Amino acid sequence: MRVARTAVAAVAVVAVSTALTSCGSLDGTSGSDLRSGALTAVQMATIARITGPQNPGSQIGMALCEGLTRIDDAGKVHMDAAESVTSSDRVTWTIKVAPGRTFSDGTPVTAKTWVDSFNFTALGSHAMASNFAYAHVAGYPALNPAKGKAKRTTLSGLKVTGKDTFTLTMDAPNNDLPYMLATLPFCPMPESAFKNPIAYDKKPVTNGPYVLTKLKPQFEAVVERRKDYKGWIPEGAADKITFRVYNDANTAYQDVVAGNTAVLRSLPPGLIAQGKNALGAKALTPVPRNTLETYITWPTYLDKKYPKEVREAFSMIIDRDAISKNLFLGSSQAAHSLMPNSVSAYRPDPCGTTCSFDPAAARKLLDRSGFKGTIPLLYDSTDTTFAEAALAISNEAKRIGLKVEPQPRPTAALGADTNNYALDGPSLALWGSSFPSASEWVASIMVDANYRLKYTNPTASSEVAKAWAARSPAEADRHWRAAESSILSDQVIQPLYYQVMYIAHDPCLKPHSAGGDMQIYRTQITCGTGH
Repeated sequence: MRVARTAVAAVAVVAVSTALTSCGSLDGTSGSDLRSGALTAVQMATIARITGPQNPGSQIGMALCEGLTRIDDAGKVHMDAAESVTSSDRVTWTIKVAPGRTFSDGTPVTAKTWVDSFNFTALGSHAMASNFAYAHVAGYPALNPAKGKAKRTTLSGLKVTGKDTFTLTMDAPNNDLPYMLATLPFCPMPESAFKNPIAYDKKPVTNGPYVLTKLKPQFEAVVERRKDYKGWIPEGAADKITFRVYNDANTAYQDVVAGNTAVLRSLPPGLIAQGKNALGAKALTPVPRNTLETYITWPTYLDKKYPKEVREAFSMIIDRDAISKNLFLGSSQAAHSLMPNSVSAYRPDPCGTTCSFDPAAARKLLDRSGFKGTIPLLYDSTDTTFAEAALAISNEAKRIGLKVEPQPRPTAALGADTNNYALDGPSLALWGSSFPSASEWVASIMVDANYRLKYTNPTASSEVAKAWAARSPAEADRHWRAAESSILSDQVIQPLYYQVMYIAHDPCLKPHSAGGDMQIYRTQITCGTGH
């Protein structure tokens, strides 16, 4: 899953009807429910929607969707609803759909189903949250004109070639398509969804292992296993998952410690030290690869107000190592790259001097720029981690006479200002990948729908295209690194720190992920004869 840009519900909790130290639970059920396959998932933030990425409800959406492909814990691609995904040139891909699949209402899932769903999502006038994912499919610009109405309603790059086969043509060679097909934007919808997508989002008809049986956005959502489902599902998967809304991460953590909640998807950094003591090694699992990174983003429409010298100085007043080691007690790592160590193109320090703590050099840059104002540092008011980081940056700035004012803003308001290009300063933004590829980190910056920075960089775009067209991983990595260096030089997005994800869980549960992105429905129950 991609993680939301500026506003993120960073914690999702899976609560199970048994305890770590007792048999109590949130709803009073007994520990036997875990062994019979009943889980309660406590989800941070209101479940605004189910379908599409970049929202707290996406964890629910993953349980409802069988993608054409699937990514395992190690980041390897497997066929799922597709029997094969092949290409001789990495431009035109032939996809053979597994026969006999159906939606939860009995509607057959055919090649035409996938093509119709992709076309519907890609048409800009439908305002689908997943629209951005189709930007590199041939014909996308015609469906998403900058002005006026679209001249056509279907992608030229999609063609049904048989009941169970279709072709998908990209606008240029792209090595990542098999990964992309495993993500939420490429989930199918039945024809009935096209009539009222808003209503469909409240109760989607699903092709995946679970079906949504209840939704109260501010309280809970319930999904249950489909008896007629023919696809892959993890061994030991729950029969029923109730996603219950939590509005406070500390409360969720306390429920884990008390034994009322069994899995905390991402333990807040400030609680990791406590978690290690309270839960122990058997119930606290670190994700071995970095999959979450926090950046400082600068909208380019503010370039005159905050010129490059000011942005560079801002970056150089930040003691990234101190924030990671002292503020977050080792639960994060200083970032000097746009990419994490989970991708092969990663370099430890492509950022160089501008990501180094050097207050004296920062002061000289500010003096040269003549900047005298205050810089508001924006962040989501629900994120305590962002609040601590913003305060630390503000305190460092004071030492050289720079005024940086932390400004927490409500999630909805910050999101609206971001989307409407109405921000008045830099923001703290968290990014997480859907799959382990450099494109998720470098190419994503070039898609305006992701960060809303109005940023363009022809050199980086050219290198991205070359990376996608590369004949070998080594060749691709060279171009990803060149693109990264070009983006870093513009100082529109500055690496801050990687968040080390820790999963707190019941000893009877084994968490699983898609290439490092923990997915609730994949949680394996290891105790009990039924699983």
